Amino acid sequence: MESDPVYLHIRVVLSIILGLSITTLVKGLASIIEHPARRGGWSGIHLCWVLWTLVSVVTFWWWEFRLAGVRQWTFGLYLFVIAYSASWYMLCVLLFPDDLREYGSYEQYLLQRRAGFFGMLALVTLLDLGDTAIKGHSRWQMLGEAYPVHTGIMLAIAGMGMASRSRQWHLVLAVLALLYQCGYFLAEYFTMGSD
Repeated sequence: MESDPVYLHIRVVLSIILGLSITTLVKGLASIIEHPARRGGWSGIHLCWVLWTLVSVVTFWWWEFRLAGVRQWTFGLYLFVIAYSASWYMLCVLLFPDDLREYGSYEQYLLQRRAGFFGMLALVTLLDLGDTAIKGHSRWQMLGEAYPVHTGIMLAIAGMGMASRSRQWHLVLAVLALLYQCGYFLAEYFTMGSD
């Protein structure tokens, strides 16, 4: 697979943004482990979404390798890929905001600001469609029927997350989303394979 030399330049910026995303999540998890009672303690809802996001960012970074096959890069494609990567970073920052004084805990922040988090989750899901299109028609074919189903499920989860105020429902939703995402990526994307 020959890469456009421009992609070699683009992947540096992509790596920086995704590296910051992973750093944000790991640093946030480390702070919870280090001081579990600070910022309202740990929460199953919050922890599931942090792990879901970590799995998703790591697998996104893994699959951006396929951008090496793009034969001609334009400034528009470059901006799209950077914007998509930045949306992952925004999702990570929404999970670990700097100031929780108004909310008391990560869980309360997530429940009260759910429209922002789940709206960003929906945006990331939709941007993935564009990212897949950039990789070409063969990529769509390789993903098969599971891909549009996955997109629909994630958009439904985002919609339910925005609509519900129930803590119990959010816990169920977070656990199911994490289990589903792990299973989906293990089943569909474990190896690079060939198109």
